[in-house]
Amino acid sequence: MGVERMTKARKIVVVVNPIAGGREDRKKVAEMAEARFRARGDDVTVSFTGKRGDATEFGRQAVESAADFVVAIGGDGTINEVATALVGSETALAVVPRGSGNGFARSLAIPHSVDAACALVEDVNVRRIDVGKLNERLFFLIAGVGFDAMVGKRFDEHHKRGPLPYFYLGVREFFRYEPQRVRLVLDGRSLDITPFIIAVANGQQYGNNAKIAPHAKLNDGMFDICVVYPPTVRQLLSVFPKLFRGRMHEFKQAEFFKTDSLLIERENADYVNIDGESVPESATLKISILPHSLRVVASPKSPCIVS
Repeated sequence: MGVERMTKARKIVVVVNPIAGGREDRKKVAEMAEARFRARGDDVTVSFTGKRGDATEFGRQAVESAADFVVAIGGDGTINEVATALVGSETALAVVPRGSGNGFARSLAIPHSVDAACALVEDVNVRRIDVGKLNERLFFLIAGVGFDAMVGKRFDEHHKRGPLPYFYLGVREFFRYEPQRVRLVLDGRSLDITPFIIAVANGQQYGNNAKIAPHAKLNDGMFDICVVYPPTVRQLLSVFPKLFRGRMHEFKQAEFFKTDSLLIERENADYVNIDGESVPESATLKISILPHSLRVVASPKSPCIVS
């Protein structure tokens, strides 16, 4: 896929989550991005989210107004909301990463610097990526079932962000978690298993370079499914270097599949992890892929894009 270039003034909507990530002033970040685009002659609108769902509404309005780009300033939760509104449209998603994990931005090799991230939008490296659908929810990185969904719920309730609090919660909850038996149906096979985690990966990582599916690509029309079976304490400790070095395939408790759709039947309704946000879902999960359904600005250095 080639690079699409635009020289005309663009219509750009900047959507800002004012509380994502750390303590940096998001208003200043938004002002820097706005100034960068206005200096180029672009028509820029800036909107700040105040509650869950605002980013999706701003994205929907951007599509209706035929905006060229929506620039999301925030983390993976904000990006999921914005992207949900852009799926199937010609409005492209760009990112200035300001979350705690920034899995989506890392997958597209988007720099943290406001100027550098905005420069990519001006270079207009637009690609089409796949979108995952879990029941009626959309996801763009990973849908997780099991332990990661529970830890994600605890993390959402925790007052601190970042990899260290997540690691602490993961270790604590490991001793409390009781795996649930599930039926996994894919490619005509039915597997009755008791997994620790089922990660349905469109992208490679959860965030902070924790690569649960290091070979996944965002635009290959397929999910990489990582099933992790219940580990011992020793195995749990050994998995972290593999997770952060992109070597999960070496973990003996992990099994990988590749498919474009699957069914997960759980014993009970429970939480699922959707792009880092834990949300309640029914016992039956129907998961499918929507190929090349979202236009995004990506760095040429992205490790998750098939050229």
